[in-house]
Amino acid sequence: MMTYKSSIFSLAYVTMLSTMLMLGGVAQATSLAEIKQRGKLVVGVKKDVLLWGYQDAGSGKIIGMEPDLAQSIATELGVQLELVGVLTAERIDAVKSGQVDILIATLTDTPERQKELNLILPHYYSSGVNLLTRKTENFKEWTDLKNRRVCSRRGAFYNRRVTVTYGADVVALYSNDWSKQALRDGRCAALVYDDTAIAAMLRAPEWANDFVMPMTTIFTTPWSIAIAPAERGGELEKYLSKTIINWHRNGYLQQAEKSWSIPPSRFLDDMHKTWNQKNGDKWLCGDSISPSTPKECL
Repeated sequence: MMTYKSSIFSLAYVTMLSTMLMLGGVAQATSLAEIKQRGKLVVGVKKDVLLWGYQDAGSGKIIGMEPDLAQSIATELGVQLELVGVLTAERIDAVKSGQVDILIATLTDTPERQKELNLILPHYYSSGVNLLTRKTENFKEWTDLKNRRVCSRRGAFYNRRVTVTYGADVVALYSNDWSKQALRDGRCAALVYDDTAIAAMLRAPEWANDFVMPMTTIFTTPWSIAIAPAERGGELEKYLSKTIINWHRNGYLQQAEKSWSIPPSRFLDDMHKTWNQKNGDKWLCGDSISPSTPKECL
């Protein structure tokens, strides 16, 4: 006969087993050594941003510049790569819950995100905020958005800033796909979005024929690779930081950008020049990030 204690134990065991099964896709590795031992790197990337991270219609695979960066890291580590596609609203939880080891997903560096995640320095890219709208809307200045309904994606750092600064009625939808569809359907006068992503969209006739990016880019913000806060100061952080330094120094990021026909970034040009500057016979920016690293190197 099963005793009370044994039944409690059985229930606890079943609960634990169920939890483990539900979290079967959890990365669980918490250090560089564990990733190497496991032989697999799990990276969160966007799955709905053209050129940066999106699902290929033919193969169903997630492709783009950031998946390429993830593959570069995995190859250098000598491990297999597993990509996990995430939406904007899912990115931070994917890291905090341990679903992914690292996140490379158009994540802008903000004070709020610095509190939740370990954001790696130096930054690897930068973008600003612009507007995608029908040509017939004739928007010219950001102040033209006052009391106009504009769509965005949930979790975007600029939603509140656009609302407060310009008086826009920002409707934050769950994903980029939803917000784009709302614009197509005429439920929004415009879409507030990253300027790099808009430039990519306007390469396609379905957008280029009727839509424009009419504004001057605002709120320019650098992008960060992110890992769990528990890894702050650890070997994984140091490894990723060194990797980004090498990318800036050897021009790899510019090559990756070019391979995806992404418009050249002034940020990458500036960082490439900065990380290759020398002060006498020493690198101006050094070989690693420290409190004495010049601000322009970050």
